[in-house]
Amino acid sequence: MKVVIACEKDSLRHRLARLVATDEEARVAAVVTDPAEAITRHRADPVAVVVIGLLEEPDLQAAVALSQQDPAPALLVATSLQSPLLPALEAAGVDHVLEHVQPERLATALHNAEPLTRPQIEALQGDHPANGRRHILCRRRAGLGLIPVDDVRCFVADHKYVAVQHDSGEDLIEESLCRLEEEFGPRFLRVHRSALVARESLRGIEKDPYGRTLAVVAGSDEPVPVSRRRLPQVRRCLRESAGAG
Repeated sequence: MKVVIACEKDSLRHRLARLVATDEEARVAAVVTDPAEAITRHRADPVAVVVIGLLEEPDLQAAVALSQQDPAPALLVATSLQSPLLPALEAAGVDHVLEHVQPERLATALHNAEPLTRPQIEALQGDHPANGRRHILCRRRAGLGLIPVDDVRCFVADHKYVAVQHDSGEDLIEESLCRLEEEFGPRFLRVHRSALVARESLRGIEKDPYGRTLAVVAGSDEPVPVSRRRLPQVRRCLRESAGAG
């Protein structure tokens, strides 16, 4: 059983490597500091299990990406009691070990590890419902992906889909703008019946050649339509942003 260990925390990474090496049925194929590098390693030489140190938000995205590989490796999550992701792991029913794991417990978890399931991925989008999700689940050609809510610039409805423009590009999701607006509240501003713009990404308004008002969104070449009814609110938001700056 080939195993890749991927963890940024030195003490946890070294302990995991040492313990896995004592398992007669396991062989450590690679030890890397960046969990995202485990994806590259697995693609080049597929392994049975990836032991990933899930300590911060980027680690969660790497874990989801690993679950979308073909073939997908089994995933064993290692974390700490201080990790903000621990409640989400427990709520999602993801088996995990803590940094001071005993050899017997690690060996059992290693042999029982499985790829993340879609319900688990969906459950890992947020921690507590009251705080809202930290990620938006989307479907990509290579499988499922997670978009950090903090990276979202705007949501634009297009027929039965909603386009999510974010720092890393654009994805389509099957959610309603009403639900998104209700969930994320003051972080986004409704500028049109078909569009929500992140307040931090709103840069100004302009007119197109046909006289229509458009919202200028940071990092986007495509302005978003602004309805006449929403225009006063958009202007007020821009004035408040200018005053705060």
